[in-house]
Amino acid sequence: MNHIVSCKTPDLGAAVYTCECGENMFAFHSCRDRHCPVCQGMNNARWAEKQMQTSLPIKYFHVVFTLPDTLNPFIRSNPKQAYKALFSAASSALLKLCADPKHLGLTPGFTAVLHTWGQSMQFHPHLHVIITAGGLSLDGLRFIDKSDSDFLLPVKVLSRLFRGLFLDILNKTVPLPYSLKSSLYNTEFICYLKQPLDRIDSVVKYLARYANRVCIADKRIINYDKSDNTVTFSYKDNKDGGTIKNMTLSAFEFMRRFLLHVLPKRFMKIRHFGILTNRGKFNRIQLCRRLLNAALSCLIDKISKPFRHLCGKCGGFFYLAKHMTAVEVKFAMLC
Repeated sequence: MNHIVSCKTPDLGAAVYTCECGENMFAFHSCRDRHCPVCQGMNNARWAEKQMQTSLPIKYFHVVFTLPDTLNPFIRSNPKQAYKALFSAASSALLKLCADPKHLGLTPGFTAVLHTWGQSMQFHPHLHVIITAGGLSLDGLRFIDKSDSDFLLPVKVLSRLFRGLFLDILNKTVPLPYSLKSSLYNTEFICYLKQPLDRIDSVVKYLARYANRVCIADKRIINYDKSDNTVTFSYKDNKDGGTIKNMTLSAFEFMRRFLLHVLPKRFMKIRHFGILTNRGKFNRIQLCRRLLNAALSCLIDKISKPFRHLCGKCGGFFYLAKHMTAVEVKFAMLC
């Protein structure tokens, strides 16, 4: 919370930009915290550009893995182990079913992004996965393209395999209470497969919306009432057909909900699997493109353009002159 409060303020220092005409401009430093809504916009843009380098000219499916609400107290007590088990179980289930000759008989590529919130900032851990509609054959000599199909895998088989793998992996790391474990084996874990996405740039932009987001954006905060110490924000009520509604919470409750979604230190919330596994990824992508006899013909526009401001006095460009510490900034402002 201290990082977010200090972001873009004199407390973190500033960069000084100057123009040839002698005009100066201050730009306060950002906190660069991954939970700060202000700092994630540019990171999202850069991440989207990077993903274009590993995209393939085929369809992509969107899969969502969710966990039952009865697990929430246990996950909050053991977040790192639970989130790791979620990634491991979802990736293992997808790779195992895709490799099965009864289903696809191939190795796909997919990116998984962890989310821990719902629209009203309640605790709701789930995984968004964007997976290729096809992949390398098991012998690595052919690329099997399933872009013509609107069906990837049987959902019930996938969800039950995911449930078994998740409970087994989590129980080996942090033993589950017997009563909770028994009830979970009788609970359906929901896996949802959305309609496939056709265009590569649409896929990347769609995934970028999930990649570096925090639980609430500044634009959703409508009002802060200092007298009542309450915060009002908008949310989409999916149970009411996606209607946009307003919710008012005490400032303390608002901060409590926000802090529920702070991830463990150094925990990777975006992971790649299959063809897109980091080691040797670019060699595999080049092989896939050769087998598809296709090049990456669709590129999204550069989003993260260089930081350039025009001088209001002469119309020239500002350039970076120096960086100032917080003490230097406060002294300069007093003067």
